[in-house]
Amino acid sequence: MKTVNASVFMVTNSNLKNGIPNVFTFVNSQARSIKKTGWKIFMGVVDDRTSIKGIVRNIRKLRSEVALESPGLIHAQYGSMTAAISYFIRGKLPLVVSFCGDDLLGTPAPGLGWRWRSRAGRFIGLWAARGANAIIVKSYNLFQALPDNLKTKAIILPNGVDVGFFRPIDQCEARAKLNWPQKGKIVLFNSSHGEDQIRKNLTLARKTIETLSQTISNVSLYFLSKVTSEEVMLMLNAADCLLVTSLHEGSPNIVKEAMSCNLPVVSVPCGDVAQRLSKTNPGYIEPYDPQALSVAIQKVVLAGVRSNGREQLISQGLTVENVAGRLIQIYENVQKDNMRL
Repeated sequence: MKTVNASVFMVTNSNLKNGIPNVFTFVNSQARSIKKTGWKIFMGVVDDRTSIKGIVRNIRKLRSEVALESPGLIHAQYGSMTAAISYFIRGKLPLVVSFCGDDLLGTPAPGLGWRWRSRAGRFIGLWAARGANAIIVKSYNLFQALPDNLKTKAIILPNGVDVGFFRPIDQCEARAKLNWPQKGKIVLFNSSHGEDQIRKNLTLARKTIETLSQTISNVSLYFLSKVTSEEVMLMLNAADCLLVTSLHEGSPNIVKEAMSCNLPVVSVPCGDVAQRLSKTNPGYIEPYDPQALSVAIQKVVLAGVRSNGREQLISQGLTVENVAGRLIQIYENVQKDNMRL
């Protein structure tokens, strides 16, 4: 009887940074955690998803890499063209497709061009997912966004957090390392960059802090964008509150990382944030209203205490180790099912 091939070829989109693929942090973290279990990880990087020439070049390149490495399965770490390229390189291998957020819900960027690109990306990703052995979505709202005929092979599995890395440290120490002022209240906002800034809804975040400033004079909004993982960890410990105002999300990693550092979170109802914060104190889910959000932040900063988020995150099974175990179960199951065909 054939045995499971304990190796996976992960396909991820990435831009080059100083000539080196700038792979998403969550993909690298996921790969490391799976590798620790004894599985082999091969990383296939898609560096062009928009031009026909680039897409064909990536398909040829990744096909050669798959033939060389002989993995047990292919895992597309995003929908859209990344999933389609994964479909074209799979051969007879099982395919797992992960949807993260925008690849199903769209990108709320202005202009006809972006709307067309967003819809085309969703259509292409769903087309590829029809040929997948399993689909992973990060949250229930993403599951609901799938066509009914794909829901039967979909699994809800958020990304896990490296709780050994994202850990609570002294706030004064964190501020000193960042050269942040020791006095004053700091609200952290993940502003992201590029077209993603629109989805993060910076306008509402600014209005919220403007409203809050009418009652608390020493509060500042700090932005998290284009920073290293080490800086993210320090910022989550240096801040007094994380504010989330996104138009839509899947399972935002920054919220789980904040929980792992015991940073209180105030958020609008987007993605799975309400589920993550259901037993986290202090932590608030408020409507898309600057007054309501400012009142919640005021409660947090005046209380001056850290949350129990780390304890809740671990109890929800969202450490990288637990998620790696569930991923391996999926990998083994799709291989076994493929053997029966």
